[in-house]
Amino acid sequence: INFINFEVAIKEKYGIDLLGWPEGVPFLSPHAITSAEHLRTLRDALKVGTCHWAYMSRQQRLEYQDRLKERRSAREVVGKPCKKRSDVGRKRRRTG
Repeated sequence: INFINFEVAIKEKYGIDLLGWPEGVPFLSPHAITSAEHLRTLRDALKVGTCHWAYMSRQQRLEYQDRLKERRSAREVVGKPCKKRSDVGRKRRRTG
């Protein structure tokens, strides 16, 4: 799952939200969380069901998309942009 661009790649695109993320646990990929205590807290929340995936209703999705549009119009960067290619502006050899 793309946790870095979660707002755009998951919430906006598919209308799926992760509800009940534990307090004090950084919103990162579980692979990137370095504290064993944070991992245990997240695991327990997922096992019990306090942290779970849920589809957003049509109304929630539209409201969320409106909020993202407002943030973008205020020139706020939403998500992490992709890195530019190192060979931008150069001709590339075609193979095949």
